[in-house]
Order: sequence, then C-alpha cells, then structure tokens
Amino acid sequence: MILKPCTIPPIIPKLEALIRGLPSDSPTLPEILQEYSSKMRGYKGEKSLVFYLSQLSMKKYDIIHDLRLFDGEYYFQIDILILCTSFFLVLEVKNRGGEIIFERNFNQTTLKQNNKRTRIKNPVLQAKTQARKLRKWLEDRNHPVPPTMYLFVNSKEETVIITDTNNYEINRNICNSEGLLGKIELIENSCQERMEAKDLKKITRLLLANHVPDDPDILEKFKISPKELLSGVRCPNCHTRPMIYQRGIWYCRDCGKKSKDTHVQLINDYFLLIKPTITNAELCALLHISSRKVAYTILTSMNLPFNGANKGRVYYAPTSPSTFRNPANLPLNKAPCTK
Repeated sequence: MILKPCTIPPIIPKLEALIRGLPSDSPTLPEILQEYSSKMRGYKGEKSLVFYLSQLSMKKYDIIHDLRLFDGEYYFQIDILILCTSFFLVLEVKNRGGEIIFERNFNQTTLKQNNKRTRIKNPVLQAKTQARKLRKWLEDRNHPVPPTMYLFVNSKEETVIITDTNNYEINRNICNSEGLLGKIELIENSCQERMEAKDLKKITRLLLANHVPDDPDILEKFKISPKELLSGVRCPNCHTRPMIYQRGIWYCRDCGKKSKDTHVQLINDYFLLIKPTITNAELCALLHISSRKVAYTILTSMNLPFNGANKGRVYYAPTSPSTFRNPANLPLNKAPCTK
C-alpha cells in the first residue's frame, strides 16, 4: 500500500516563488538556482521509480516516500522506505548525469561530468546511515525491527556506475532503477517472516505520525530580507514589472500582453514567501494599485478565507497554496528579466 505518495516537496514551490521574486542581479540567486536544480532533480528521480514500485504487491509491501524524522537532535530523511513483515528497505535515490565512480581506496566516490571529476558523498553509505538511524529511532521507541536493508538506486538511464569488482559491500547495495525489483526479490528470498502484520501497522502509523515535512522559511534559509523582493505584477510574456491594471485587465506597457488573472501567481508567491495572511492595504502595495475597491474585488474573486470586516479584514492563504504552483520556467543558469 502506498502510505505516503511521491509529491512535490513544499520547498520547491517556495524556491520557484523566490526565483520569480528576486531581481536578476541578486547575489543570492545563483545559490537559489542551484538548490532548485538539486531539489527538482531529486523529485524527478523519485517520481521515476513510481512505475517500478507500482509493480510490487500492495498487499505485501507498504511504501512511504520522503519520510523525515527527528532523532532528538537532528532530522534525517529517507527518500523511499519499503516495509513488509520480513524486512525494511531504505532507498537512497540519485538522479545525476555523467559517471559515478566508487573507489575502494580511501572509500572515495567521485562524479565525472564534462571531463571534470568532483568528489561527492557516497550514496551507498548515505543509505546505510539512514537505515541505521531508522533502526535506532524505532528501537528507542521499543518497537521490534526486522532486518533493515539499504540500496542506492540510480534513476537516470544515461548515468554510468563504475566500481571495483571486489568492492563487495558497494556492489551489493547498488542498482539502476530497472534492477530495483530484482534486488527486492533477492532480499525477500533471503529473509524470513519476522513480525506480525499488526506490529507492522503500528510502526507505519508511528512513522507517519512523526513525519515532519521539510518546509523551511525560505527567506530565513537564504538570509534574504522581504524588502529585497520585487513587487508589482510580472508580465507572463516578457517578465517586465509592473503590469498596469485597467478595467479588470492587466496590461504590459512593454510587450502589450494582456491578462485577467496574472495577479494570482504574485499573491500566492506572497503567501509562500512572506506570510499566510494579507490585508487590503498590503495587496495594494504588492500589486501597485491605489484603489482599495479594486483590491477588495481581487481578493474576494479568489474565494480566500477571511476574518473581520472593513479595514480590519484579513484574508488567509488557501489550505495549500502550493497547489497553485506555477513553475518558474527559467533556465537554471538564468535569472528573471526585470526592468
């Protein structure tokens, strides 16, 4: 059973909003773009495994995507956790291009791309560490734990994995995505029934109840002041700010683009980046409009929850503003065009 499906992590819509909201010359933008690239690569890697995982028996296996737990001092995150009554399996998924090279000497792992080699964290040891942490987390709560296995799964077809033939621990715990089901079958054949179904159900409920999403204050994470963010509605065609509001239509002075609802993205970006509430006066400043009546019309048209009346009215973000996600649609080496 899929207990927690593969969904877009909360940090991705926030990063997209931040990319849209910063000027092109922001010194922090390259770091944000790199983080965005990494998070999207990870999400796409996990998403690509859904096809293979769907072929497992949903009566026998429970699957949890993106499980993040607190061990009392630090958080640890498991890309995919597969559970059954005879074993638990931790998957560390990577979606990198090039060549991943495992060297037995110095226990070193490097990534070769464009004829350049860079040392990276060993994904097999990462998976092993997460499995160890999971086991300890459950034991600390007095739960029986069956054998806890781990695998590094390469989800990118073009990637080449290179290891020494006698590097047994590494080789045993690596597979490409198309080899995942075969690895699971081998593990299953080597393990015996270790716990009752009711005990497994208790553990899965405990894991899900203690999951803490990675949903940071994105401005705090990158040490960005709200004052650094651009305001005014951005043209969806040429990215110029601000568009002008005329008789219910947003109009771009540079390219002539017209739109009725392009303000929705900016408002949802505000909820993602600044705070989950907005007032009529705050909306006027955000959209560069002077009419409180127009601001009222815009806010009520979005059917946002609200509290209070007249000047004291406060509007609240939708339950999940990330559902209004609109990808930044930017090359990862290029910032938004602003004027």
